[in-house]
Amino acid sequence: MPSNCSLNTYDTRTTILSNEEVAEAHYLLRCECAEIAQQAHPGQFVHVMISQNTGMLLRRPFTIYTVEGHEITMLYQIIGDGTKQLSELPRGAPLQVLGPLGNTFNLTIESEPAIIVGGGAGIASLMLLAAALRENDIQTFGLVGAQYRARLLSVSDLESIGIVVHIATDDGSIGYHGYVTDVLADLLSETKWHRPMIYACGPHGMLTAVTKIATDFKVPAQIAMENRMGCAMGVCLGCVCPVRIAPNHMEYQRVCTEGPVFNATDIAWNVF
Repeated sequence: MPSNCSLNTYDTRTTILSNEEVAEAHYLLRCECAEIAQQAHPGQFVHVMISQNTGMLLRRPFTIYTVEGHEITMLYQIIGDGTKQLSELPRGAPLQVLGPLGNTFNLTIESEPAIIVGGGAGIASLMLLAAALRENDIQTFGLVGAQYRARLLSVSDLESIGIVVHIATDDGSIGYHGYVTDVLADLLSETKWHRPMIYACGPHGMLTAVTKIATDFKVPAQIAMENRMGCAMGVCLGCVCPVRIAPNHMEYQRVCTEGPVFNATDIAWNVF
């Protein structure tokens, strides 16, 4: 089961240290949040007030990509007006950052190797996990998918910590020509491991496919959901997803509090 986290949450006033484009329509933002950095665990996220001057009333959720000392980074994609305005904020611009929030990936299960599967910006939810896996000397494979070469993310970051990376692009401009889930299925069918574990984050369709592959190969899988959020505190119920809690019983759970990490087979994918 994913791990619940009862650590403290902090609402930190900070400024942007850097905010740079790292791929087409994708940016890496760095800021100092000492308390959040000290408490953050793989899979958790922060809720960011972009600026009081932008007219954006609601905060935006971003996974904690990396932690280094007192600093955290957020890897994000420009999707709407909020992330577009965030991408235009310069060094020194103010941010209000609430976190860390949500539960975490469960690293206590004795499984090896670890296979992390990131689709598009979903890889942002897996980098802190990848670092923790390597710190525990767990053999780790990284499967990274993108629409095309210009949108490929995090390959050098993963390779820098000793992870073997397999790339897939929808148009075949680099790596395997097709879906990253095809690479996952091929990897599992070609290699006979005793206790592998899959960790994944990405678009809904990708996660559905990961769950089917994990079920077919009888491999446990933990997934991080990326639902839209209003409050990120479990009050507004804007981020719920259908979860099976018994063979014939389903309930809606909040991605911001019960998640964002779930066992893949617990999600009722057919209900979406």
